[in-house]
Amino acid sequence: MMIVMVILVALLLAFFSYQLYVRVQLESLDSDNPKMKRKINFYKHQENNRSLIFLMAGTVMFSLLFAGVFYNQNVLRQETKDLELKVEEIKSSGAGSSSITVESYKENALKLTEFPWNKVVESRDATALTNYEIQLSRDWQPFFGEINATILKSNNTKSLTLSIFSSSLRDQGFETAEKNVEVFAKELAPIKEITMLDFNFTYRDKTNTLSKKAIVYSRPSKEGNLEKIELEK
Repeated sequence: MMIVMVILVALLLAFFSYQLYVRVQLESLDSDNPKMKRKINFYKHQENNRSLIFLMAGTVMFSLLFAGVFYNQNVLRQETKDLELKVEEIKSSGAGSSSITVESYKENALKLTEFPWNKVVESRDATALTNYEIQLSRDWQPFFGEINATILKSNNTKSLTLSIFSSSLRDQGFETAEKNVEVFAKELAPIKEITMLDFNFTYRDKTNTLSKKAIVYSRPSKEGNLEKIELEK
């Protein structure tokens, strides 16, 4: 927009310079012949009217362009303010998430065995599966922080893999969540449909360094128990 404005100003200056040149040339015209003098005066009058029209048109165009530039600057300033507010909101949200408290889970507090796991296995409805995932994320949040629960089904073996992703904890909250994993695994052990528990934590340690840890439980067979898998570090 600024480039267009500069070009327009340059064109207006060129036009006014040309009109000034024409006017100087017209003023230099003269004649002793009355008939010729009338023609010269008439031509001067026409040029004056034409110059006035061009001047008014140029003024209107310049005013509109200036108004457009002014409007764009105001919009840009407003967008900048909105962006600054969003950044502050994100910072505030981040500060809030860093202070999330994690509760210690007491066995059977959520009655995990009463969750409709068999319906999850049998369901063919993607929307229903999503609703189950949302419910787990909401119910398990107090014990693992902000989480995203994903249920993976195997239609052939009628089995489930639960993947839990947590990324909002600090060191102390992570330690509590890590202990909760053991209690959850113990309580979910009788649910034969669940063949794997996969907890993935991204958290801030004591030095405020971003760290990651995965805790996995697997059931070797339908009759077996959920056993913790030692992962390579």
